[in-house]
Amino acid sequence: MVEHQDPPLAELVAGTADDIWRFTETMGSEQALTYAQEWIRDADPGVREIGVMALGSVALNYPPALEELLDHADAGCVDVNAGVRAAVAQALGNQSGEQRCVPFLLRLLNDADVEVRRIAIGGLTIVLDAPKADGPEVTALVGLLADREPTLRDWAAFALGSQLDVDSPQIRAGLRSLLNEPDTAEAYPAAEAALGLARRDDPEVFTAIADRLTGPDPNSLWLRAAAELADPRLLPALIQLRAPDNEPDDPWVEQLEHAIARCTARWKAADR
Repeated sequence: MVEHQDPPLAELVAGTADDIWRFTETMGSEQALTYAQEWIRDADPGVREIGVMALGSVALNYPPALEELLDHADAGCVDVNAGVRAAVAQALGNQSGEQRCVPFLLRLLNDADVEVRRIAIGGLTIVLDAPKADGPEVTALVGLLADREPTLRDWAAFALGSQLDVDSPQIRAGLRSLLNEPDTAEAYPAAEAALGLARRDDPEVFTAIADRLTGPDPNSLWLRAAAELADPRLLPALIQLRAPDNEPDDPWVEQLEHAIARCTARWKAADR
């Protein structure tokens, strides 16, 4: 249990991810790895979680820790505690470009816990290197566009729409299926899908963007989608969003003006 461990551990369990990173930096890679190897096998799930987080931090710059993380990943993916599995997903997902993490993250995409699945989505796009449009990783993300949780549909749309440069009829169909979803404070899958389709210059996204721009309080993602599509037909709706009380340094206003500039430039280029 925590109270019987070395003094740094009690502080780490009560601390944050930044505290763990500082701990691994202070200890040095070799010593931090020794601690992590002990902690990931502890009976207390809180300690195991800290161990995985420390291991993931050290693995970023210390190959022996990466090997230990990969050796532990199989057990970590089926840990009875969701917090530990989330830590495993985070640790694996932070290993940029490390293809050996991909199979484990794919397993965690099917986890029973929503937060574990969300972290696995984000991590998968970091470790993937030139994925194929019909590969298992992209296929899994397309499937998550239909997840029952709006936040996961949001994250999957973000991953496919903005983070991965892949395209296929299946990806576009999956993104289009989200265009009529409502935006909420917690999730905006429709806006992420629209941005992804606009990045692919998909003609079917124009109507969705135009409708949202004329609706109440379009968020900045819809403005980014408009800028990406750069369709001059969006200009009237965009200009209508200008208001006397708009603050020039407001990020939303900056996105609006960028969208107007992009659509205007396309209109002028077409008029030559």
